[in-house]
Amino acid sequence: MKYSIRPACDADYQYCYRLTKRNMLDLFCRHWGGWVPAEFRKGFNPDNVSMVVMHGRRVGYLSMKCDDQGIYIENLQLSPFLHGRGIGTEILEQLLKRYEREFIRLTTFSDNPARRLYERVGFIITERRDGTLQMVRLPNKANVVDG
Repeated sequence: MKYSIRPACDADYQYCYRLTKRNMLDLFCRHWGGWVPAEFRKGFNPDNVSMVVMHGRRVGYLSMKCDDQGIYIENLQLSPFLHGRGIGTEILEQLLKRYEREFIRLTTFSDNPARRLYERVGFIITERRDGTLQMVRLPNKANVVDG
């Protein structure tokens, strides 16, 4: 399936909010007691978000930020009709290739079905805490040049 990526804008907030709530509500309720709208709003920064688009329509988004520890994937959400079709794998593999010299981190629920995807593309668990997992994909040492 062919898709494109574009930068997000403030107008994408509602879409990202609804998609994340649709995809994650059960996990949020199970682990954290429910959905907290203010927390999503507080964490949403369109400068960190890229929209996934197919046939001119938004079908998902990737949110990530760079910090002194490397890259942190805040969120990767796809419309349910795309789950299991390889789009998430392709997006992650492109990201891993682009940032192959960086540590790439994420946090996920221990029972999130996406965990299998993260492990399949090379993420390893570095910490378990209250139903969540801290995961990292280590830099490709063969491509890191000592300075």
